Amino acid sequence: MNKMKTLQSLTQSISLRVVVLALLSIQAAAQNHVSFTTPDGGSVALAAMRGNVVVLLFGGVTDPQCRSEIKMLEALSERYAGKKVEVYWVSIDNAANATDAQLKSPCGVSTSVKILRDASRSAFKQFGGRQLPTIVVLDQQGQISGQARGGFNPNADFVNDIAQIVDRLL
Repeated sequence: MNKMKTLQSLTQSISLRVVVLALLSIQAAAQNHVSFTTPDGGSVALAAMRGNVVVLLFGGVTDPQCRSEIKMLEALSERYAGKKVEVYWVSIDNAANATDAQLKSPCGVSTSVKILRDASRSAFKQFGGRQLPTIVVLDQQGQISGQARGGFNPNADFVNDIAQIVDRLL
């Protein structure tokens, strides 16, 4: 009887691992097809970013922290200039809430940070976004490093917190 319970437990454990691996594989495959639009009407595929560590901050132009987010992303972008790191602010606003012209200077801030749009919020949801802002860091193979981080504390050391993750991935 003990052998039977052990066998059942082992079978359940193996089945659970297979399910988890299958879900991870599905998530990875779905990430390969994520794309964003640019304020100029172009398209940027997540798969094209492979080979770089990618920082995506999902936000909106009506987000009260928007200006602070942009400034901190600029600092992060400057820190990794010339390295295999891409930093993006991704608007989840549709065109009715934020025109392409508005996205060129999000939140009224002129910025050198690359801006993308995820108007359907499909990437935002796929990466586990639940609140604004949501920060996602992808490794050089395009996989999420850790979990998506939701919320923004302007008193936290955002740049160094994200830099620790990025440094580990370089």
